[in-house]
Amino acid sequence: MNNDKIDLHIHTSASDGTWTAEEAVSEIIKNNISMFAITDHNSVENVETAAELAVKAGLAFIPGVEIDTSFNGANLHILGYGIDIRNDGLLKLISGNRDFMEQKDEESIKFLCEKGFDVSLSDYGRYQNNPKRGGWKALNYLIDKKICSNTKDFFPLFDGWGNPFEKMKFPDPKEVISVIKNADGIAVLAHPGAPFYRLNFKDLLHGMLDEGIMGIECYHPENNSDITKHCSEFCRANNLFITGGSDCHGTFFTARKIGIPSIARGSIRLSI
Repeated sequence: MNNDKIDLHIHTSASDGTWTAEEAVSEIIKNNISMFAITDHNSVENVETAAELAVKAGLAFIPGVEIDTSFNGANLHILGYGIDIRNDGLLKLISGNRDFMEQKDEESIKFLCEKGFDVSLSDYGRYQNNPKRGGWKALNYLIDKKICSNTKDFFPLFDGWGNPFEKMKFPDPKEVISVIKNADGIAVLAHPGAPFYRLNFKDLLHGMLDEGIMGIECYHPENNSDITKHCSEFCRANNLFITGGSDCHGTFFTARKIGIPSIARGSIRLSI
C-alpha cells in the first residue's frame, strides 16, 4: 500500500462502536489507511481478529485498548499501545472496569425508576442489548423506552444525581499506567481536548506527566489546532510519545469519521 496514512484510535462493537473487526478493517482499507489500532473501551475482544485481518491485507497493526481512569474528580481515558492482550494484570483491570460500569448502569436505571420514569431493574435485566448499535446497554435501553434519543439526551436525565461516568471511581492513572507498562505497552493520554474531561488541558498534561504518562494523543477531532500544537511541543520537551486517531465508533458518533484528522506516520512518535 503506497501511503503512510494512519489511524490509531478506532472502536468496534467490542465496546461502543458499531463495526465488527471485519467491518472495521474493510473501512480501513477503503480509506487508504496503512497503519491502524483497535482501541476499544476496557476490551481487547476484537484485537486478535483485527491483527489477523491486518496481516492478510498487508496493513501495519498495533494492538490497543482504551482504559477508564479517575483523576481529580474527572473520568479520563488512557490508551495502551503494543500491549500483550493476554497479560493477566491487564485483563483483570479491564474486566473490573467493565463490571463496575455494568453496576453503575443498574444504579442509573434504579435512579430513573425512583424518579418515576417507566423503567425497572427487572425489565432492564431482561433487556438484550445489540452491541452493533454502538453505545452501551443503559443508553440503548432508554432509547428503546423512548426516554432519550441519543447521548445528549441521556446525561441530562441524571440532573440531581450526577453524570454516571463521573460518579464512578475507576483505578487511578498510576495504576492504569503501571498495568499497561507491565503488559509491554505504552500508556498515552487520550484526547486531552475532550470537553467532558472538564479540566484545563495544560494543567492536565502536567498532572498526567507526574502520574507517569508516556505519551499524548496530540491529533484528535476534539483537539483544536492550538491544543494539537501545544501537546506536540509538550511531548517533544518531555520526551513523550506522540499519537493520533479519529476515535471513530463506526456509525455511532457520526461526527467522527475514520481517517479524520488525516495523520501521516511522520507526524507521530510511537516506537513499539
